[in-house]
Amino acid sequence: MNSILALLLACLVAVASGETCEGAQVDAVGFTSEDATLVTKIAYIADFSLSCSNGAKDVSLYAETFDGIVGVARSVDGVKYQVSWVEDVATAGSGQRPIKLYDEAGYAALRKAQRGNEDTAAVQPIAVINLYHPGAYRGPWVQSETMAILAAIFIYYYALTQKNKLMA
Repeated sequence: MNSILALLLACLVAVASGETCEGAQVDAVGFTSEDATLVTKIAYIADFSLSCSNGAKDVSLYAETFDGIVGVARSVDGVKYQVSWVEDVATAGSGQRPIKLYDEAGYAALRKAQRGNEDTAAVQPIAVINLYHPGAYRGPWVQSETMAILAAIFIYYYALTQKNKLMA
């Protein structure tokens, strides 16, 4: 009975621990919101596939983004992954956004370093994706309504001065 219980416990630990990825190769495509005239937050999305030199499949991943640590979504077939987050338009600048990917072991080491107020740069990610955000369009500097009012005032002034010249 004890040997069966020990075997079940060992199987449970093996299933729950997840595989570690060594020699990770990432092929990524990124998307960001670029029009901030109607939205209040900029969305960042990175789709990627992961291949490990040790042949690990169905690797559970975590990502350290500008927004903090987030879980990475995995497709049903276990080949494609996706990570996403949002930022306020006011704080979302243009440029590269590094996304550090961690497997279960790396994530545990990262959380341990954070809890112990240690340097998190010592924990190496399995891969880093650079997502480029070109910046968000926030609309024209001068609204078209303002330009129309200024043009109407200028035309009215010009017409009034021409009328006064003709009447004089």
